[in-house]
Amino acid sequence: MKGCTGLLKERIKNGDMLLVGCIMDCRSGSAVEMYHEFGYDVVMIDREHTALNSETILEHIRLCRALEIPSMLRVADDAYHEFNRFLDQAPDAIMVPRIRTRADAELVVNTVRYPPLGRRGLGGSTCPTGKYLGWPKLNDQISYVNEQLVVGIQIETLEALENVEDILSVPGIDVAVVGNDDLSLGMGIPGQLDNPKFLQAVEKVIAACHKHGVMPGIAGGEPTYVRYWHDRGMRMFWCAADVVSMWSATQKAMVGIQEGLKATTAPLSPYPEGAMTPAGTEARRVRY
Repeated sequence: MKGCTGLLKERIKNGDMLLVGCIMDCRSGSAVEMYHEFGYDVVMIDREHTALNSETILEHIRLCRALEIPSMLRVADDAYHEFNRFLDQAPDAIMVPRIRTRADAELVVNTVRYPPLGRRGLGGSTCPTGKYLGWPKLNDQISYVNEQLVVGIQIETLEALENVEDILSVPGIDVAVVGNDDLSLGMGIPGQLDNPKFLQAVEKVIAACHKHGVMPGIAGGEPTYVRYWHDRGMRMFWCAADVVSMWSATQKAMVGIQEGLKATTAPLSPYPEGAMTPAGTEARRVRY
């Protein structure tokens, strides 16, 4: 079976732009299928700000493996039991929020890797990482997973910003993602993502990432926002979230219907101009 395939690690090493679709609320595998169908590069499954349970997370990771789209799991905290039980499900990456110091980063790297590089417990069988029946050679599992697991952290506090050089110099950190909301909140400018102070803070993180060979990332999917930060060196973008997509599409549909009913000019066709595909078939629409 496949698991922690190394594809994500390779793309990070190549400096590829990675567009990430986040699962925050959906228990159904349809969210994973959606991100795969529309060409997202990574699926991030969240535990920090969600109520997703262990069984749901396992099935999302399993479907990612089947569809060959890399999975990333954001844990709720940096406790050993939090790491180990989910790493045994063979995600491609682990993401740890609220890192503040070099010691925090060192603890993460130490906890997620097998000895002799760390202190991770070894599930040599019975779980996806152990291929259920075990690897032909146990040392192959140890060396492969230690090498291919992507380790990500979030820079989202003033303390982390002050210590960013120390944090990112820790060997074994692959990705650092700016936490917009928490960082701007800690700076006393909550949500002001265009504030010059915030922009300078993000550029400081990017510069530190480039210096230490770490991929920089940020949350946000508005096209102008993505282009702005891409041009300044960002490479990973958390650009969609399942529940946000559902709410925004539902709101857009309702507003559109209400505005259409108020229009002074009645439509001459049930479909607006351009609602037919080049092949002449009907454009996608909701069917019940």
